Amino acid sequence: MARPLKLLWTEPAAEQFAERLDYIGGFNPEAARALHHRVDTCLRQLVRFPDLGRWVPEFGPGFYREVLVKPLRLLYERHGDTLVITYVHRQEENLGPDSFNQQG
Repeated sequence: MARPLKLLWTEPAAEQFAERLDYIGGFNPEAARALHHRVDTCLRQLVRFPDLGRWVPEFGPGFYREVLVKPLRLLYERHGDTLVITYVHRQEENLGPDSFNQQG
């Protein structure tokens, strides 16, 4: 079996994820903990099977892949033996050039 990839978060993605957990935790701490656990579980699987994520529909094949962990979309790229979490968005957010210039 192949070795799992290394996992790396970009600074914007880590901040986006933390902001979303803080927001949810502000009114439902248990839901924030559950979301954090679901994301961790998903990422443990993803580093073993990086092609599980779909191509981001807004960009098409060959750019970013994403996994959906309700209510989040985690966009990632593979760079050699490293899986890079690039952006974290809410599922209902449309993605486009402007969405990557804004934090949160």
